[in-house]
Amino acid sequence: MTTLAEKKSKRMQVDFANPFPPAPREVFFDLSNVCNSKCYFCSNKKISKPAFLDKKLGFRLMQEFFDFGARDIGLFATGEPFLRNDFADFVKEAKRIGYEYSFIDTNGILATPERAKPALDAGLDSIKFSVNAPSRELYKQVHGVDAFDQVIENIKWFHRYRRESGLNYRIYLSMVLTSKVSEDWKGFCDMISPYIDDLNQRGCSNQGGNVLENNTTEKIDKDNLLGSLKRNQHTGKCPDPFFRCTVTPQGYLSACVVDYQNYLIIADLNTTSVKDAWHSDAYVAFRKRHINNDLKGLMCYCCLNNCEMHAVPLNEKYATPFKKQ
Repeated sequence: MTTLAEKKSKRMQVDFANPFPPAPREVFFDLSNVCNSKCYFCSNKKISKPAFLDKKLGFRLMQEFFDFGARDIGLFATGEPFLRNDFADFVKEAKRIGYEYSFIDTNGILATPERAKPALDAGLDSIKFSVNAPSRELYKQVHGVDAFDQVIENIKWFHRYRRESGLNYRIYLSMVLTSKVSEDWKGFCDMISPYIDDLNQRGCSNQGGNVLENNTTEKIDKDNLLGSLKRNQHTGKCPDPFFRCTVTPQGYLSACVVDYQNYLIIADLNTTSVKDAWHSDAYVAFRKRHINNDLKGLMCYCCLNNCEMHAVPLNEKYATPFKKQ
């Protein structure tokens, strides 16, 4: 079973000078950009157009990516996967096709036994719970909903069901460290550790320039791109354009997993094949901009530099700018 450390190791074994990389090892399918949590540091609450990936299109693209060479599949990106009543169907299809590793991030609110059991039975390999506060009161402040007790019960059920079922999925937990949480995490970590396999404390980021206000309210490490994603220590570059990509709920191919506004859309996969899109002129040109550090104007520049700059989309036709606050 792939561990978090192994996943990160694969990601960093990237040729950052090759604008024509081999097929992506990892692909994300953003089944929906909707979320039932309103974390104050997250971009999701700004999304202007809720969308859900068409199942027929999603299944076709899952097969195309696998045939091209992808082997790891994340069934999430900007939204909450358990909001899909048919989420387990995507897991089942991924395992039928032959994906070696299927995984999700979730806030855990809807990861109830009724919704989660079909996905686990279908072969989901790992689930990472995002719990960004160590107590009920602080959870309400950070997540914007009163669901701390429910999430903890769901995590405990995952642990219990694994033991009872004999399944071998992994249970992870991540915590974004923010200014709203000054309380010591030790008590929470001691309480939850028996029920999970790994715990990851993540720094806060500006999410690819999508939450510029985090630059003033939070302490952001300049080398911390997306909380868990670190720039390559030797090249200073982001590995994503050369290693993985995302299918948006609209069926577009995006170069970034946090493309909340569709500002890094490379191609429309409703009409373009996965292979053609991955090695298209648009993607090659985009990678060359990364290779040459020519990123001014893109959300990539905001992300890599944690700067106060409003990005412009690669292609206005696909952009869905945030709703006005």
